[in-house]
Amino acid sequence: MMPTNPKIGAIKRAIENYIHPDNNRSDFFVKYSNWYCGVTNDDTKRKAAHRYGKNISAMYFKAWDAGTKANALAIEDYFHSKNMRGKSQSSGGVRTSSRYVYVFKWYTTIADDVAAFFESNE
Repeated sequence: MMPTNPKIGAIKRAIENYIHPDNNRSDFFVKYSNWYCGVTNDDTKRKAAHRYGKNISAMYFKAWDAGTKANALAIEDYFHSKNMRGKSQSSGGVRTSSRYVYVFKWYTTIADDVAAFFESNE
């Protein structure tokens, strides 16, 4: 068995912690299908592309630098195996310079929407 890259494990744990109900981003339990996971070379542009180009709120968007494309893809595959959204069916692909893995909440609850409203009006 091949040893696990410590950076991959650390980012997996960070994402699990980020989406955990204790952090008020999930309701009583984590429903992975309410979350989206992807890989990019530019997290700022990717967030904007989801929000404006695809007209998705991308609530709770957060990215981590996985160091390499291989690491980022390994993390993405792990969360897709847990039923997170984002597995591309297109013939396009991830750029060779992609090293960021990101998540955001795809389906939001009324509580999320109320919180977002108050955050935007501060």
